[in-house]
Amino acid sequence: MTYIIKKIATLIITLFLVSVLAFLAFQIIPGDVVTSIIGTEGTPEMEAALREELGLNKPPVERYLNWAGGVIKGDLGVSYRYSKSMNEMMPVAELIGDKLPVTLWLALFSLLLTIFISIPVGILWAGTKNKFLDGLLNGVTQVSMAIPAFFLGILVTFILGVVLKAFIPGAYVSYKKDFGAFLHYMIFPAIAIAIPKIGMTARFMRNSALTEIKSDYVRTARSKGVEEKRILFRHVLRNALLPVVTFLGMIIAEVIAGSIVIEQVFALPGIGRLLISSISTRDFPVTQILILYITFVVIVVYFIVDVLYRVLDPRIREE
Repeated sequence: MTYIIKKIATLIITLFLVSVLAFLAFQIIPGDVVTSIIGTEGTPEMEAALREELGLNKPPVERYLNWAGGVIKGDLGVSYRYSKSMNEMMPVAELIGDKLPVTLWLALFSLLLTIFISIPVGILWAGTKNKFLDGLLNGVTQVSMAIPAFFLGILVTFILGVVLKAFIPGAYVSYKKDFGAFLHYMIFPAIAIAIPKIGMTARFMRNSALTEIKSDYVRTARSKGVEEKRILFRHVLRNALLPVVTFLGMIIAEVIAGSIVIEQVFALPGIGRLLISSISTRDFPVTQILILYITFVVIVVYFIVDVLYRVLDPRIREE
């Protein structure tokens, strides 16, 4: 119980510090959001009215306290760029709520591909005695990790979309219109995200498993005539997963936070793409909330990783 309380306290303190730093950073960034909204033809009276409406005429400390108080109450503010109508600005909560499912489904598909391919490949790779297969896997994983994300997205689009015609490039379908077509389209950007992650995780899993294979319990199992695959998947796998869990945690946090490059390549209206557009248009209310979201995701994922460590390794529970 003490452990959980400490983690929650760390989460709150971290979110507070990040919110302060994010708010201060946007006070320093050059440019005037009011000018970008109204344009160069706006009158001083129009600018003054908009500053008052957005609360930008107040001191920075008061603005931060008002914004932070609203976030605590569930009011995330309104977007400076997006609007529901001519006279009504788009609430940040509604805007992010519309984009978040895209990123979460993309993250889910890419994570499933990464875990269910890399873990078996990594453990079998560690147990193989075939030099050709070992060299092939080594080369393939190195190439998969070396290809830049944007170029990998283009390759997946060209091979699966243009050549094999498995999908229509750029023909994104909203989950609100056709959920089945949406899921079908999301598979292909997920493949682009998963390819380098599979290479990295498989290599990490292989190295971890090779360390475990040299252990005494493996030699004992072999001396008793236990089948090699049984040793790998029943004994080595559990212990080899311990260091891999942390690495997977990093990957999970990264993809849930939003894959900016892949979302751009496949024209996906997700969190990553929204973050870039919000920064470029000085849409500070949206940007600040997205920064808090990314921070929250990273902290929560690492908390889950810590819990899994305690489940997988009884020695940590005893401490």
